Formats: sequence, structure tokens, C-alpha cells
Amino acid sequence: MLTALNQGVPGSPTVVVFPHAGGSPRFFQHWRTVLPTTTLVGVTYPGRDTRLDESYADNPYGDDLLGLARSAADAISHAGIASPVLVGHSMGAYVAYEVAAALTRAGTTAVRVAVCGQNPPEDRPTTALHLADDADLVADMVRQDPDSAPLWQLDDVRSMFLPAVREDYRLLETYTPTATVVAELLVCHGDRDHEVSPDRLDGWRRHATRFHPPVALSGGHFFLKAPDAQLPRQLTTSFGLS
Repeated sequence: MLTALNQGVPGSPTVVVFPHAGGSPRFFQHWRTVLPTTTLVGVTYPGRDTRLDESYADNPYGDDLLGLARSAADAISHAGIASPVLVGHSMGAYVAYEVAAALTRAGTTAVRVAVCGQNPPEDRPTTALHLADDADLVADMVRQDPDSAPLWQLDDVRSMFLPAVREDYRLLETYTPTATVVAELLVCHGDRDHEVSPDRLDGWRRHATRFHPPVALSGGHFFLKAPDAQLPRQLTTSFGLS
């Protein structure tokens, strides 16, 4: 489940990244050049990369977003990551928050979370695209990331990856939040991201003891694609990473 992206210097903080629906930790690989002394680890969801033959149904904690979060929290604990910085984008924002919630309930008190490109849990999506046909599901992904359109025109890509994307959408669209208060939380979004409501982002405040006001960075929903370095630099500013 945990994929090593960069080995930082001894004693450096560990940043754990959680990708968007249909995404992979590879989305964050370019952060190695921005945070060279920071240990960087990604969470790989079932149905892709090294977990291509796995599914959410294999998770003993359940096949929903909370089950995914609990299994990721276990993996982080078993890896000996004591004070992680959890960073989630889009769907990954909810996963990162719920991992922090699970770690908090287990007694970890120094978890820091950065959520990017996502409304607060109480304003989560009310769509049901995981039940839609393939064309509608692909259309929604292309709407959010027009650059992905040529990729989704390939039959092999659709047959291999669309089932995992559909499952990610199911987790997102059936998510029931725990409302746990975590230690520290930073909110970021693209200033042209139409997937979030900037006037509602302050609602994340109720989910953290220490809250960093929302930060608008330049770009749309997928502004953090390589080679963009705005988000890791914001982590450096807000959380003191290097």
C-alpha cells in the first residue's frame, strides 16, 4: 500500500501523499526535487500500479472510504512513521483526513494534514457517477482534467483502469465522515478550481484544533501536476518542511 517516492535525510519529516480518484502516487514524484531532504511516501489504492489485481473488497475493514483510511493508517503505523504529514488531493483529501482521524483515535497526537482541491466533508459530492455508464464517467474525468482526453480514447486504457476509477468514485460518493477533530490542518485550492466552493472551505476549521486559513494557489483543479511546485512549497511555509 505504501510506495516510497523519496528517502529523506535521517530525522526528516515524512510526507504521505494521497492521490485523486483514478490517481497514483506517481502523480507526486516530481516533489522529490522540491523537498529533497524530506521522506516522501505515497498511498497506492487498489486496482492500479503494484495493486492492480487487488480490490477494495479485499479490505478487512470494509470496502468504503473509511475502510481504506483505516488500512492506510495501519500501514503508516506499522512503517514506524510517528508524526506524518498527510497530503491529499481531491478524493485523496478525504482519505488523508480520515487517516489522520484514525491515527488520532489510536493515540497519535502530532498528525498534520493538508487537504487540496476538496470541500469540507459536510459539503461532499452528492452525485452518483459511479452508477453511470462508461461514457458519462469518462466525460466527468475529462471535464476536470481536459489534458486526459486522449488517454481515455484508448480502449486498452479504459478496460484496464476504468473499473478502478469507478470504484474510487463509489468511495467518494458514498463517503460518510467521522467528524473527528485532528491536530492541525491546512487547506489549499487552485484559484480557478471549479470543483470547490472557496466560500465554504473555511468549514474545514471545525475538523482541526489548529487550522490554517485556506490558501489559493494558481491554477485549476489539477494545478499540482508536474512540474508545478506550489503545494510542496506551501507545505514548507505552513509546516516547516525542507
